[in-house]
Amino acid sequence: MKYPLMSIQTNSLRISLLLLLTLLVIPLYTQATKGGVYIELFKLQPIEKKIDSYKIQNYKVQANIKYQPSDYLQEALLNGVTLKANLKFYYYQPDNWFWNKKESLAEIHFQLRYHPISRHYLLSRDDTDEHWNFGNLSATLRQMGEIRNYKLPQLQPRSKDDNHYIVAIASFEPANIDLPLRLQSLLSDEYSLVSAEARWQLP
Repeated sequence: MKYPLMSIQTNSLRISLLLLLTLLVIPLYTQATKGGVYIELFKLQPIEKKIDSYKIQNYKVQANIKYQPSDYLQEALLNGVTLKANLKFYYYQPDNWFWNKKESLAEIHFQLRYHPISRHYLLSRDDTDEHWNFGNLSATLRQMGEIRNYKLPQLQPRSKDDNHYIVAIASFEPANIDLPLRLQSLLSDEYSLVSAEARWQLP
């Protein structure tokens, strides 16, 4: 004995579940391919040891940055466009008039290219003049995101009551952007990816 009504209801339920699953998966996929830059670790370690903490003026940086290139940046890289990654450090000092004084401290620059003949990713770091080549993009991005024992310039003297801190911001974008794309990059994070600020309070 057949039950056509039950069969129709079962098929409708299956279709509804499939549509629901599709609606849940599409936003996740879109988000994953949109790209982003995330500072997952940022800490300062004093170089001097046996002095009062507020008198320390020399620090070294440890940082992990996760670079997730957008579809546009990956395609640009494979088509001969050089990408650059910058990690910038700023020194913030509180001010009595509700404004923080912001001083640029240092920058770390990387350049990333793809070599189509060898199918390798070529990475260079300007401040150390180091060069690497990798067979896959994930290893390249991992190397680019690991900053170890980077020495910051000497900080200004401060008192016990000062509330100063160091900020790090990372970015990832084409080394040269034509004017139309540069204007477009102001409206979309597809072309130029910038991280949120990471802060480290000075003792």
